[in-house]
Amino acid sequence: MDGVSEKSPLLPQPLYKRAEIEMTNRIATGRWAAGSQLPNEFILAEEFGVSQGTIRKALVAMENRGLLLRSPGRGTVICKTTPEESLYAFFRLRNEKGEMVVPTPMRESIEIATPTARETEILGKGCEAVARLTRVRQNEQRPFVLEKMSFDAANCAGMAEDLPLPSSLYPYLHERFGLVIMTVQESITAAVADKELAETLAVEPGAPLLKIVRIAYDLTNRAVELRDSYYRTDFASYHIQLSRSDH
Repeated sequence: MDGVSEKSPLLPQPLYKRAEIEMTNRIATGRWAAGSQLPNEFILAEEFGVSQGTIRKALVAMENRGLLLRSPGRGTVICKTTPEESLYAFFRLRNEKGEMVVPTPMRESIEIATPTARETEILGKGCEAVARLTRVRQNEQRPFVLEKMSFDAANCAGMAEDLPLPSSLYPYLHERFGLVIMTVQESITAAVADKELAETLAVEPGAPLLKIVRIAYDLTNRAVELRDSYYRTDFASYHIQLSRSDH
């Protein structure tokens, strides 16, 4: 046992949802670390003052959300976000053959600054300083995307000392800072390369680019990342598959 169980009785209604929310908050705040094993259902039921069946229902709901891995005979473990899961969940660029265009690090930098009005609006009024991560990533030895990301500096203290960062950022944020990205909102617009973008992405000024604005949310639906990405469009396009539901 990893010592993650703490006395915290729950109010009686609604039982399983309150248990799910409390356990999710423990993951979100880092009290339960990625990869750690949870106490068994009997211990959790006693801690929260509910039945074993209620705890089991909460754990199933969390497993369905991808937060837990439950194995008969091996217990319940808090999932780690893998680079593969992060890439396939949130990356949508494909080449002409329909193959994923995988970006790899080229260069990056971080600055700590006073948040702009836009950053404050997205990240919250409690954000007193932002960590701005700028990354240029490549594909097949050619610049592919310029990413400008903003985080509340209080959530990722020490990020600058970790440079160079892993190519897949979300698993790093999870394991290093306990930031579990669960959902993202993206808006896509057409853009043209100004002088700075043209030099960065090795295209002609005025070349068409794909601009994607992303806001990423954690387990508690808190906005933790604002990202502006500028993609070359000469060898990749945004791809998404939709299907009609039977319901």
